[in-house]
Amino acid sequence: MKLDVGQNLIDKIFRAQDENGLWKVLPKTDKYYPDYLHYVPNFRASLWTLILLADLEIDRDEPRVKRALEEVKSHLYDHNFGIYTLKQDHFPIPCLNGNIIYIDLYFNKTPDSRSLKALEFFHKYQRFDDGIYEEPKTKFCSNTSCYGKHSCYWGIVKLLKGISFIPNNYRSKEILELKDKCVNFVLKHQVCYSSHHPDKIMVDKMDQLTFPNMYKSDFLEILWLLKREKIKSDKLNKAVGLLASKRQKNGSWLLERKISNMVVSIGETNLSNPYITQRADEVLNYYLSSK
Repeated sequence: MKLDVGQNLIDKIFRAQDENGLWKVLPKTDKYYPDYLHYVPNFRASLWTLILLADLEIDRDEPRVKRALEEVKSHLYDHNFGIYTLKQDHFPIPCLNGNIIYIDLYFNKTPDSRSLKALEFFHKYQRFDDGIYEEPKTKFCSNTSCYGKHSCYWGIVKLLKGISFIPNNYRSKEILELKDKCVNFVLKHQVCYSSHHPDKIMVDKMDQLTFPNMYKSDFLEILWLLKREKIKSDKLNKAVGLLASKRQKNGSWLLERKISNMVVSIGETNLSNPYITQRADEVLNYYLSSK
């Protein structure tokens, strides 16, 4: 179901585009240039703005995103490894790849070869450790931010987000296996709870509703992705119950955690938020209607 996005909001986002169809491009004098081009500044550069537009569910054929999308993919793609990178920083980064695959699939509907190659890489190397290194360390485990004793949950969620937009006829055996591993890891954590302390929220503030979802997610986005994949399990009951408990008397949900420094504001905290409400309604209608 498409979100009812106000045209004024969309106009504001595109008015912030430069003459090359990009957002907040780093000057060559910036210390982060060129490795972080289109990634920095956080939540305002082209990568993040494209994620915002996709999360807002704008027209998937919108022509004004095409140049920025191709620029992001081309600049961040590493042909040697077949993945999207920030050069050697936190190499390899699953959340970066999942996010780019997501916007690639959202706006192009079919994946290009770069996104498919990236998924082949993560099918081979992505780890699913839960407090210990459950398999022998690989050469990438020096990147403890993504591959520590507990694999970065955001990376796994964002890979699942990218996969969830791949049409079934493009889902190879490897992509399906990677998806299943991502889903099983999420279920192991009951969406947002510690697998070792099941009554504890796994990551600080992930139980607070936010929108859009950049590299970190809230529990609602994860439920929404599981709904997209038609995943049903008793292990979702606590998270679904948490979502239901946050519904206001008027049937809406509040924006509980705001992302700052975006190209536009999508609402204020502690006020009803139409984007969160739309997504929450979709999730509850799916999971509660079958009970």
